Amino acid sequence: GKRILGGSECPTSAHPGLVLLFYFDQHQCGGALLSTQWVLTAAHCRTRHIQVRAGEHSLATLTGQEQYATAVDVVVHPGFDSAQGDNAYAHDLMLLRVEPPFTITRYVQPLALPRSPPATSTNCTVMGWGTTTSPQESFPDTPQCLNVTVVGDDECRMVYGSKVTEDMLCAGVAAGGKDSCQGDSGGPLICNGVLQGIVSWGDHPCGQAGKPGVYSQVYNYLPWIRETIGEH
Repeated sequence: GKRILGGSECPTSAHPGLVLLFYFDQHQCGGALLSTQWVLTAAHCRTRHIQVRAGEHSLATLTGQEQYATAVDVVVHPGFDSAQGDNAYAHDLMLLRVEPPFTITRYVQPLALPRSPPATSTNCTVMGWGTTTSPQESFPDTPQCLNVTVVGDDECRMVYGSKVTEDMLCAGVAAGGKDSCQGDSGGPLICNGVLQGIVSWGDHPCGQAGKPGVYSQVYNYLPWIRETIGEH
């Protein structure tokens, strides 16, 4: 499972664009809020029934800030096909339209889309609630935030080879060890206040030195995102 290792608890109001995807009462993935009705997440998070929760902090404690909705439209990127061996995670993106729409509050706010891709060495934050595969008892109760640095494509390909495409973004902690694991699949990578990546994949076990996490690069998908939202 993908887990944030060596991160620290995100401050309560520091993750208003982070949402949780549930399959009934089972926590599946993270996601990024784009508007009151649209969430961007990873295609490999698809399940038959998706509940989206915004405004969450402690999973065990109801604060009254939580908002729940259901994915009524699920649009997987047409290029995603998990059956293709080395390219299993190409175009690992999915858009969800939710009902009822979320209400914007201090704890529920859309993330800005990028105007340019992030430069190598940009400092970013990845966030999420831990594993996507374990029973709920083993999750951290609150989302963990981890600071990571964007790794250049060439450097990333030296680690992962051709599995890394130009539509992916790599980020990690150079020293490795407990710090460089990713957050939840589908969760946001935020750089300078802007959504630049969606957690997709990495190496197992994660947290190995020099093995960055791999993200879908949001900037490259802006036409698809805008077109999809416009059609619905």
